[in-house]
Amino acid sequence: MLEDLLEIVAGRTGTLAEGTVHARRRGTDWYVAGSGDRMGRTDQAVSVVHGPWSTVLDARRPVVLPDLRRTHDAAPGPDDVGWWRPTLDAGFRCVVAVPAALARGGGHAALTLYLEDAGTCGPEVVRRAAGFADQVASLIDLHSTIPARVSGPVPSASVGPTRATVDHAVGVLMEVRGCGQDEARHVLAVLAGEQGRPLETVAQQVVLHAVRGTSDGRSLRRG
Repeated sequence: MLEDLLEIVAGRTGTLAEGTVHARRRGTDWYVAGSGDRMGRTDQAVSVVHGPWSTVLDARRPVVLPDLRRTHDAAPGPDDVGWWRPTLDAGFRCVVAVPAALARGGGHAALTLYLEDAGTCGPEVVRRAAGFADQVASLIDLHSTIPARVSGPVPSASVGPTRATVDHAVGVLMEVRGCGQDEARHVLAVLAGEQGRPLETVAQQVVLHAVRGTSDGRSLRRG
């Protein structure tokens, strides 16, 4: 999903970009995902305590820094040291970070984009980032409803997961999330990739969770 957004941003602005996702729930911050070698997969964007993403999670409103050099020169602060210089050294000059509410636990997610050229994080980029942030938050919520590993016996285990199970899981996700078939299949593919397991196995897990939720009075629809 991040890579899709970065491709759109690059096409609209003509500049390369990388992105990260952080989240906060019940007072705990964690790094969710990143795309790109310079910021998204290094400690520069992951291990720091302060940065655009933490400001967004604190204030729950977008942060737009059109030119990092001017921003820092105008108002340097002690919290900038951990992220500002590494961001500039990595070749980025513009930053936009946007929040999105998490349905489960009253938390929030922060999507941060790092762009190479100053002045490229205009209103269109901010608008698209906000839309993608909502999708990312929805995916985080969905992921948190599905256990990473299934405990106990699985119905029809002797037959094993099949393509029919995938179709069943797609239907479950379409009903629960109110999304289309393509988006539901994309969600399953993302979960399978993150967990390193076959698509059919993850689909079986989704269906099993839905059945258990119905049987004990809960459902995936609950936030």
